[in-house]
Order: sequence, then structure tokens, then C-alpha cells
Amino acid sequence: MTGATTIIAPRAPATGRGWSELPRPPSFATLGYTARAFRHAQRGLLVISAVEVAKDADGVDRGPEYHLSVSREPGRRCSSADARQVLRDFDLDEAEEDNHVANAIVRNFWRPVADRFVGMECGCKAEETAIVEDRGDYVWRHAPEQRRG
Repeated sequence: MTGATTIIAPRAPATGRGWSELPRPPSFATLGYTARAFRHAQRGLLVISAVEVAKDADGVDRGPEYHLSVSREPGRRCSSADARQVLRDFDLDEAEEDNHVANAIVRNFWRPVADRFVGMECGCKAEETAIVEDRGDYVWRHAPEQRRG
């Protein structure tokens, strides 16, 4: 990683898993957060990894969170099986999927840096209607403007 120094670095995949690092994503794509981009050529997957402080509609401050955005080349949504493998490769098995875009290409996964918040679901899951696409493989929810994902 070049450029800005961060105390909590974005996650990177474990060595030997077939990932290569790409140039740093532009700040407009990462909302100004420090991020790293990776590609798995054999699986055709792309990942942007960042650490962000999200403001959830539920008002709970979870502090900084690891955020992985996962997609399949060229410009397609990955499957749940693909996403599970990415989470294993990045050692984020406990991450929660939370999407707020209809027909999105990217799947978003979040895991609080602080272990005590792991497993605490975003309040949106209880309050917002789940919309299911891809025969149940992709779920998203409408969200207020101040949201993560």
C-alpha cells in the first residue's frame, strides 16, 4: 500500500490464494476511505477492501468496520459461493452481507474491527423489507440516505 498511512489497514487476501493487487481505487469510488483493490484472475473476481466508519440508521456506533465489495468480471454479480470463498481468503468469515442497491453488481460485506460488535446485525434487517433477486442468491433493502453499503 502506498500513500496515506492508516492505523487499521484494509484486509488483504492470504498469500498463495491466487489474488493479485491492482492499483489503488480512485477516492470517488471509495468515498475517500483508504482502500486496496484485488483481482483473482482464475475465478474472475474483483474485490475492493476498505476500512470505513459507517453511520447506520439504527444509531449504534460500531466504530470502524472492514468493508469488502465483491464483484465478478466483466461487470457481473458474484454468487454466494464466490462470496463465501472471498471471505475465507480475506479471513472475514464473520462478515455480514448488507446491500442497499437494486440490481447491484457489487455485493457488500461488513465486519466491525472491534470483536465485541461482531454478529450484531444492522437494524435495517429488522426494519426494512428484504428484496430478493437471483432466485434468492442476492438480498437487498431500501435504505435511508445515511447508510452503509
